[in-house]
Amino acid sequence: MVREYIGTGPLGEIVASDDELKRLQKEEAIAYWKQELGRLKRDAAFLKELEEAAEILTRAHLIAAGCHKRRGEWRKKREQHGA
Repeated sequence: MVREYIGTGPLGEIVASDDELKRLQKEEAIAYWKQELGRLKRDAAFLKELEEAAEILTRAHLIAAGCHKRRGEWRKKREQHGA
């Protein structure tokens, strides 16, 4: 932080007001981005939960449809012919 003496009077007041305005704008920007980061983290957590639920539902649907997983791929089970 560097301080520079501007002086008193109207010019000093204008510069001080400008500095205060810039400080407040910076604080508002920081608060806004902290809030935005929190929202994005909540959204990301929700999307992760949604992805997991979709994966579970997909597996359940494939199993119910008679599929099985072989070497990482879902395949339809072959029908057993009587011997």
